[in-house]
Formats: sequence, C-alpha cells, structure tokens
Amino acid sequence: MQPMPEWLLKDEQYLPHRDREAFLNRSILSFLSVLSKGRPRGGKEEGRGRMEPLVKVLAVFTAILLVSLTRSPSFLAMAGTGLLVVLSLQSGERIATVLKTSLAVAVFTVLILLPSAFWGHGSSLVMITAKVLISVTSVKLVAVTTEWASISGAFKRLGAPDLFILVFDIALKYITLLGEFALTMLYALKLRSVGRNAGKTTSLAGIAGTLFLKSKEMAEEMYAAMECRGFTGEYHVGRMLRLGFREVTLGTAIVLLVVTFYFVRA
Repeated sequence: MQPMPEWLLKDEQYLPHRDREAFLNRSILSFLSVLSKGRPRGGKEEGRGRMEPLVKVLAVFTAILLVSLTRSPSFLAMAGTGLLVVLSLQSGERIATVLKTSLAVAVFTVLILLPSAFWGHGSSLVMITAKVLISVTSVKLVAVTTEWASISGAFKRLGAPDLFILVFDIALKYITLLGEFALTMLYALKLRSVGRNAGKTTSLAGIAGTLFLKSKEMAEEMYAAMECRGFTGEYHVGRMLRLGFREVTLGTAIVLLVVTFYFVRA
C-alpha cells in the first residue's frame, strides 16, 4: 500500500488579500437613496402630512418665477425668510438633505461668479447666488416631500401634453425598476469578490452593458403590453382634488408673495 502524498496531508489555509470596497458601498448606498425616493409610499403616517402635489408644484413655479424676475434685495430676503419657515417645519433628515444640495449648488455658483466680483459686480454675485439658493432649495424641498408618481397627476391637472406625461411617468418607473436590477447585480458582485479585484472597472462596465440589454428587453415587453391592453396614450386624473388647511395656507402665502413682489419690485 502506497503512502499518502504529503500535499494531501497539509492543511490548506487560504487567506485572500483584503481589498477596499468603498466604491461598491457608495454605489449601493446611492442606488438605495434613489430607490427610496422612487418607490411608492403610503400608509397612515404618510397620509397625515400629505399635501396636494398640484398646490406644491404651482407654489414652487410661482416662487421661482418671482425670484428670478425681481431685482429687489428686500423681496429676496422676504422670500428666503418664508422658505426658512417652511423648511423648519420639516424633519431633521429632510432639512439635512435639502441643505446639502442647496449649499453645494450655492458654493458652485459663487465660484463661477467670483471673477465678476473682482471687476466691481459684487452686488450681482450676491443677488444671483441668493436667487439660485432659494430656487434650488424650493425645488429640492418639493422633491423630498412629494411622491414621484403623484407629480404626473399634477402635470395633467395643469394641462401638460399626454406625451410629456407618458415620457415623464415611464422614466420615473424605469429608474426604480432598473435601479433595483442594478442594485441586485452590485450585491452579487460584492458577494462574489474574494480577495483583491484589480478589474473593478471591467465589472462595472459589464453591469452597465447588462442594464442596457435589460432596458431594451423591458421596453419591448412594455410596448407589447400597451398594445394588448389598448393603451391610447391618454391620461386621466383618477381622484378629486382635495384642498385642506395645508393647501389653503400655502396658497395664501403664495398670494402674499405675489402682492409683495408687486409693491417692492425695483
């Protein structure tokens, strides 16, 4: 009887080199952040603080229009004060999300317009930065407090073309569907990455290519489903418009803003 080879009797200890997964973790967190906004939310907790999307869209459009047209620092101060009051009524997480985006855009605006301040246009730098800050904060506040799916109904009530609503609605739904598919592939890549992976770029390129093929397949299936169900491209608002205390308060604030713009305009 022949003895066992020595290599069969040795203990195998596979210790792969550690690799950094910060990029994958950031990608997963960014996908989760987008999907958390795109997924439909509901329940009693959401219903208590719900406001009609139409009122919010009209309010932010009006505020941005007035802010962009004014040349009065007093009006900008009043609009900014009112926006801060509305922002202070939100939760701490929402305030942090809004301020993170708005302050980043404001700093970028200052850097772009900084050369004009050296040429004696410091007032323009302050005015434009304030307008950008107020506009971005308003839009971001509406974005974090409104379900994406309900915005298409607000556009329909405003008389937007059905083709625009179709493209907008499908884009929002596909961001969620393809985002979930990409998130699953990122999890699979993270679980199967053992040791040091020097080809992260190649792996991500493969994920992007797979997403492209999946989106093409889903588009063909959606087109066939629309044909089978007799979709004509027309959108209809399914429920009645409900105006409560929140909507009346916001509408009154916008009316006061318009009146203030009329009296303090320069």
